[in-house]
Amino acid sequence: MTELYGRYHGRILRLARQSTSDGAWKAKLREILAEFDDDRRDLSVSDDWLLREELASQIEQEALQFSDPTKRAVLIIALKHLDAAERRES
Repeated sequence: MTELYGRYHGRILRLARQSTSDGAWKAKLREILAEFDDDRRDLSVSDDWLLREELASQIEQEALQFSDPTKRAVLIIALKHLDAAERRES
């Protein structure tokens, strides 16, 4: 699970840092989040919940640090995706 956390946290944060206002990052974010969903299917329910909670908490903190609206948008969309996954499974 820690491997997945590190992999996806790094990919999402890197994408946020590299994103530009042209919106090219949107397709890449969709790809990352789809891969995340595929990878977490192999986890137990509790590990999946813990992974999403920890990742969402960290991304939320980082979103507050960005002043650039495009970079912040990458993180906010990722957060919404993690939150939506939790609501779907509740």
